[in-house]
Amino acid sequence: MMGTILRVNLSTGHISTESAEPYREWIGGLGVAEKLLYDEVKPWVTPYDPANRFIVCTGALSGTFCPGTGRIMTVTKSPVTMGIASGNAGGSFGANLRYAGYEYIVVEGRSVRPVYLYIKDGKAEIKSADAVTGYDVDRSVDWLEETHGTEISTMCIGTAGEQVVRFACVTVDRHRIIGKCGFGAVMGSKNLKAIVADGSEGSVSVDDVMGFKRKVDEIYGRFDGNEAYKNLMSYGTLCCVPSKYRVGGFSYRHGQDLHISKDMLDAYDPAGICGKYTLRQTSCRGCLVGCQNRHRIPDGPYAGLEMEGTPFNSILNFGTKLDIADYGFCIQATWLCNNLGMDMDVIAEILGWVMECYEKGLITLEQLDGLELHFGNQEAALTLIKKIAGREGVGSILAEGVARASTIFSGETSYYGMHVKGNELFELVRPLIGYGLGALTSTRGGSHVLGSPVCEAGIFNEEEKEAALRKFKVHTFNDPLAYEGKPELVMYYEDISRACGCLGLCLMVSDWQQIQMMDMEDLSDFLRLAAGMELTPEEFKIRMQAILNLEKMFNFCHAGYTREDDRPRERLFREPVKSGPVKGRALEREKWEKMMDHYYEIHGWDRETGLPTAKTLTDCGLAELIPDLRRPAQAPGRAYCQEEPVPGEG
Repeated sequence: MMGTILRVNLSTGHISTESAEPYREWIGGLGVAEKLLYDEVKPWVTPYDPANRFIVCTGALSGTFCPGTGRIMTVTKSPVTMGIASGNAGGSFGANLRYAGYEYIVVEGRSVRPVYLYIKDGKAEIKSADAVTGYDVDRSVDWLEETHGTEISTMCIGTAGEQVVRFACVTVDRHRIIGKCGFGAVMGSKNLKAIVADGSEGSVSVDDVMGFKRKVDEIYGRFDGNEAYKNLMSYGTLCCVPSKYRVGGFSYRHGQDLHISKDMLDAYDPAGICGKYTLRQTSCRGCLVGCQNRHRIPDGPYAGLEMEGTPFNSILNFGTKLDIADYGFCIQATWLCNNLGMDMDVIAEILGWVMECYEKGLITLEQLDGLELHFGNQEAALTLIKKIAGREGVGSILAEGVARASTIFSGETSYYGMHVKGNELFELVRPLIGYGLGALTSTRGGSHVLGSPVCEAGIFNEEEKEAALRKFKVHTFNDPLAYEGKPELVMYYEDISRACGCLGLCLMVSDWQQIQMMDMEDLSDFLRLAAGMELTPEEFKIRMQAILNLEKMFNFCHAGYTREDDRPRERLFREPVKSGPVKGRALEREKWEKMMDHYYEIHGWDRETGLPTAKTLTDCGLAELIPDLRRPAQAPGRAYCQEEPVPGEG
């Protein structure tokens, strides 16, 4: 039941298959893909080297009728962090890939000409992409659907990927995004424009059909009467606006404050937005939640634009962070990023950073090609997005990301850039201590989906609070400003996130999102019922810790990452929040370092280095990696790194 690996060498054109059964101990999906990457990509291989792998994977639940199983996962060596890159997106690609006969795709090499991979009925072909070279995502998918039919699923890069913009993303099924880490840049470096899965005639079987059906019915029952999911089904992730406002969770003017005015809050009221812009809610394949919004702009300068997938992030990124109270602009900017093939969280951090540095006189009008990038300037922001995607003028510098770009502009600009391990930091840290800890220690750099406890900002009734206390065993789970207990909370979320990655499950239907939903016990049940794999919840957790330790070791061997690379930016310690619920709050250095000590201890990692100990590697079945602890990193290292001079101190 482990499935089939499709191997494609773009340099030679050779295509082959093999069984994934030898990787059974890695469960499936994310676990198998990361083990393949660790074994096959050596530390001296750079991200754009043909020897780097671009790996696509499904999970044990992909293509089944379990809700939330529309995810497709990707793994590579990141051009952003030089370490491990993992990502996923919704849609129907995962199911279609399994229906077409494969669970994994491992791509290596580099094609001389632009190509795409077409997969159907257990066969794969490398086809010319000359006809769509230079096309954005929408035009590319239009052509692919005209060529192969509208039932296909697509993974496609846009202009940014072709130009090898370092943080370029991959767009799945036109509307879903595999962001962060530069997956689109790796595809672009291989001259791989798209992957097409045509699985309309296939199917997926499970080990215990009746048991699986009963379990699915049980999960569906948990949605009944759940107020949180009612909101999610009505507004999508826009429903997060009130809870984020309550805890001071809005980056205003690039984090110079974390509170917004009542007028701006009203501009982003979920009910008001949905009444004006929403056509309908949409779902990924087989999911009843429908957390995606289908929007149309009815009036104003962007009137007529229609798109799917404008999440809560769009408000934080293109609204409050840039001091713009116009949801129509948020839709326009999000669509532009998606269609050009760039991660909007990264683009928004770049825009906010440039605007702040421009207003502080650290970046000049001449350096910005004459663009007056002050806060609130919508036209200049959209122009810069296009310049970055095409690597035009200053866009070529910013296409390298904030960390690298700050080495070219004045020294003080690096202080204002928010990133971790070179990956732009979307997540706020000062108002949400555990959430921030999860994002900063994330192995892919700056990511809340690999360990950040969203429960900190949640609103719980008494029954839910009791359930959360029993599950987390952390009394501060809903106290966003507490340091105590947050390492244990992050560790819980690290496990559930990786388990979902192994099964091909969306976090939105797990207890990552809502306390009553699928937890490790449920996922163990599904693993047994779908794949015949018998693991207790505790055994499952041990395997998830093995995956996390594998990621840590990859980052050390390839990029030299240690505890130093898990630390917050200096700005977060020095600058208190100016107003709102967390007014006067900055990170407390002593408490943060003590919390970090405990985080490493409970993982079995060395407190000084942040690396797994030999005992920890042995305990989770990775004793063969112990020699790698003694070997210095052979990669180019922390290519993003630079000094972080504090303004006025040098």
